[in-house]
Formats: sequence, C-alpha cells, structure tokens
Amino acid sequence: MVAAYKFLSRNGTLLAFAAVVVLFVVALIPIMTGYSAFSSVPTDRQAFAEEGNIFSLGLRISVGLLILAAVLAVVLSILQIVSNPKSAMKGIIAFGIIIVLFFIFYSMADSNAGGSLGATIESFKISTFVYGLISGGIQLALLMLVGSAVIAVLMEVWNYFKNQ
Repeated sequence: MVAAYKFLSRNGTLLAFAAVVVLFVVALIPIMTGYSAFSSVPTDRQAFAEEGNIFSLGLRISVGLLILAAVLAVVLSILQIVSNPKSAMKGIIAFGIIIVLFFIFYSMADSNAGGSLGATIESFKISTFVYGLISGGIQLALLMLVGSAVIAVLMEVWNYFKNQ
C-alpha cells in the first residue's frame, strides 16, 4: 500500500496524462475513419444520420471520466473525513450550510413564471421539482460566486494592512 502511494505520488500525473492521451486516440479513431461518410450526409440530417455515430465513443468516454471523477471525489472525501474527523469538522459544517442554503433557494423557487420564462417552462415540460432544482442551483452558484469575490477582496485588503 505504501509502495503504491509512493509510486503514484511520483508518477501519478504522468500516468493520468498518458491515460488521457490513449483515450483521446481511441476516441479519435472512429472519427477519422468515418469522417468521409459523415461529411457526405446533408448538414440538416447529420445529427440524426447513422453516420453521426462517429462521435458516440468520445462522448461515452467523456461521460465515463466525468462519472469516475465525481465518484472518486466523493469516495476520497469520505475517506479523508473518516481518517481525520476532527480536522474535517469545518468542512462538514460548511457543506451542511451549503445544503441548507440550497434547500432554502429550492423552496423559494416559483415555477408559475410568466412571459418568455413561462413559455420555455411549458414548451420543455419542466416539472415544478426540476424547476426548483435548477433555480436553487443557479441561485446558490451566484451566491457562492459573489461570496468568493467578496472574500477575495477582503483578504487582499487584510493582507495589505497586515503587511504595512
């Protein structure tokens, strides 16, 4: 276990880069071999033509890597919390606050919007639940963006006066 950790700490970035290059080449093979057939299809039918499947392997690889990254982020975070719960308490509290804020924003979402937003909700048949998730996520992201900018400015001001 220790030897694997030492090996990955030294060579992990190189291995990850090599894996990405290999996956890129694997995804590129069907694109290069099927491009002439794909380009012979009229532009308005390319999205639905059988020849458009040349991109599906690349999309599957991308989705697989996204899922792998999300799973590893969750698993490694939980392992870090379990191995050192005392130092992880601030992170757990911050995560709890983020969850509470999301549910506050979710409950404030009103899917009975009018105008172009209401027309978009109706045309895509977005349910109240999904609209609440989208609205809560956007509002939380905006709050975190503004909060990050404010914290960055305050820290720069703090460092300026601290170093004087």
